[in-house]
Amino acid sequence: MRHTATRIGIGRTYGIILLAVSISISISLLLVVPRPVHSQELRWLPLEKALVTADSSKRPVLVDVWAPWCGWCRKLKKEVYPALAPELSGQFVLTRINRDDREAVYHYRGQKLGSLRLAQKLGARQVPTIVFLNAQGKYLLHVTGFLDAKTLEPLLAYIATGAYHRQSFETFQKENDF
Repeated sequence: MRHTATRIGIGRTYGIILLAVSISISISLLLVVPRPVHSQELRWLPLEKALVTADSSKRPVLVDVWAPWCGWCRKLKKEVYPALAPELSGQFVLTRINRDDREAVYHYRGQKLGSLRLAQKLGARQVPTIVFLNAQGKYLLHVTGFLDAKTLEPLLAYIATGAYHRQSFETFQKENDF
């Protein structure tokens, strides 16, 4: 009896050691494995710099019009944009406008505008609103309200590929299986 009990005790000890080693290896792998691509940091530029960068790089501009009190705006910034980071970083120049900032002044297409006035000029009457400008800073379109990543992705492709020049968004979606 005593001999069997010793074997069971040794077996449990080895089991606990193996479990501890497995957990340790798992934690080490989590720390060593690179973060998923969608967690890459997005680069948001001030509007004027975004327009210059867009013009020189020939990329369209995504303007995120937001307000500090807007929960859907925070959700876009924390969840949706990071999930689409590869598409956004490679194909767009990003900028944000806090439409409630009473002190900010922007220079846009030869005009000097406050945040609210600029947001209105870009069609943003509510927040959140995503505005797309071409590489020269001309207004293309805007979408008001929260969009999840799955809904926003085809719109990003539509703008980034320049398909808006030749077809409607609905046709683009059908032809590209979105």
